[in-house]
Amino acid sequence: MSWTRPMLLIAGKDLRLEFRTRDILTSVGLFALLVVVAASFAFPTWGRGREGVAAGVLWIAFLFAGLLGIGRSFAIEKEESCIDGLLLSPAGPEAIFLGKLLATLVFTLGVELVTLPVFVVLLQLSPGAGTAVLILAALLGTFGLATVGTLFAAMAVNTKTREVILPLLVLPIAVPLLIASVEATAAALGGRSLGSAQPWLLVMAAYDALFLMVGLSTFRHVTEA
Repeated sequence: MSWTRPMLLIAGKDLRLEFRTRDILTSVGLFALLVVVAASFAFPTWGRGREGVAAGVLWIAFLFAGLLGIGRSFAIEKEESCIDGLLLSPAGPEAIFLGKLLATLVFTLGVELVTLPVFVVLLQLSPGAGTAVLILAALLGTFGLATVGTLFAAMAVNTKTREVILPLLVLPIAVPLLIASVEATAAALGGRSLGSAQPWLLVMAAYDALFLMVGLSTFRHVTEA
């Protein structure tokens, strides 16, 4: 069976469930906005180097908001043994992985779409020519976090302390991606062009491709464990 149709069905199921309850979107969105608003009062809106500080705070908010959403998404599947039903369906493990990844990506990007403009306005940032770089960095960074988070959430879902274990698994692996995301975002917030952020964007793209292949090749074994 092709991965495309089962992937879209699984992602659509998660999205419909979320739009009905709005549990994940509300909690994650409020958390991200709280971090952004608190940062706007804690950090200066002028001076050199503030773009780097702003980028770091922004990605901390994205990281923990994403982890909250991913963990909750798999916790729902654990209830009533829904995850077993998914694994017994004609959809292969790869399609399940891609479907959960796609749903997580849509959730997180939706939160970022609201959070990012508020952050830019409150901290009085002017990306200007760096707007395209900012969008690209957000897409690459979010895709990488969603990929790694989806894989490790599947590992942690069967443990009693999955809320604690998931960040412990994801954070060390996500360090290279976070560094590259912060550097690329800082360059974008400073209004710099694509050329200055290109090395970091390439690192992010390579990271995303690597862990997408790892996820597709290992998800079957992760879910069978």
